[in-house]
Amino acid sequence: MIDIVDIIRPGDRVDIETVVADERTDDKKYYITKVYDVGDSGEVEVVMPMEKARTVVLSVSVVYDLYFYAGKGIYACTAEVISRRNENGVAIAVLAPTSELRRHQRREYFRYDCVIGMNARELGADEAAFYEKHGRLMSDEQPYDKGVIVDLSGGGMRFVSAQEYKQGSLIHCRFILNNKNKMTTYDEVVRVLFADALANNQTSREYRGQFMRMESGEREEIIRFIFEEERKMRAKQTGM
Repeated sequence: MIDIVDIIRPGDRVDIETVVADERTDDKKYYITKVYDVGDSGEVEVVMPMEKARTVVLSVSVVYDLYFYAGKGIYACTAEVISRRNENGVAIAVLAPTSELRRHQRREYFRYDCVIGMNARELGADEAAFYEKHGRLMSDEQPYDKGVIVDLSGGGMRFVSAQEYKQGSLIHCRFILNNKNKMTTYDEVVRVLFADALANNQTSREYRGQFMRMESGEREEIIRFIFEEERKMRAKQTGM
C-alpha cells in the first residue's frame, strides 16, 4: 500500500477530474491546480482551481478523481471534499481519499519535454459552438499565431505563445511530428485549461491544453512518438 504522505508534497501539480459527467454536455470537468498541504492522516489540501479567471469552489461531499504529478511519477486516487477554508487569502479544499493511492499508468498521460513549433488560432464564438456540437471545424482557415510546444502527451500539451488566449477557449493547433522519419501534420483542437505568465518573459504566456475529440489513431501515433523519443534519449544517455 502506497502512503500518500510519503509521495505527495506541497506544490505538486494535481489534475482534478469530476467522476460524474455534466448532464447537459455529457462531458467531465477537468481542472489543474496544486497541492497546498498533506495532513498526517492522509487528507490532501489543494488550492481551489481557476476557470476563466474565476475561482472554482469545489463542493463539500463531492467525489473527484485526482492525478498527482509527484517527483516519483504520476499517482492517482479518488477523494471526497470534506471541508473548505481560506488561509491568508488562499481558498483551499480539503479532500479525504476514498481509494488507495496508485501509480498511474494511463498511456495518454505519458509526457515528453520537447521544443516543437506550431501554429494556432482561437476559435470564434460561432465556430467554437459549431465544433462543440458537431466535432469538426466549420472553417478551413489556417492557424497563423506562432507558438512552441514544450510538453506533449496523448492527452494534451503545454505550450508557450505571445498570443493571449482565454482560459476555457478552444484553439485550433497545427504541428508536425517526425515519427520514424515520417513527417505527419496534426490539426487538433485544444481547450485551454490553464494560463500563466512566464517569470522571465514579459511578452509570452504559458498554457496547458487538453486535446478535444482526438481520433484514437492520432492519439496512439503521438504516444508512439513519445515512446520512441524517450527510447532515443535513454540510448544516448547510456551510449548504446
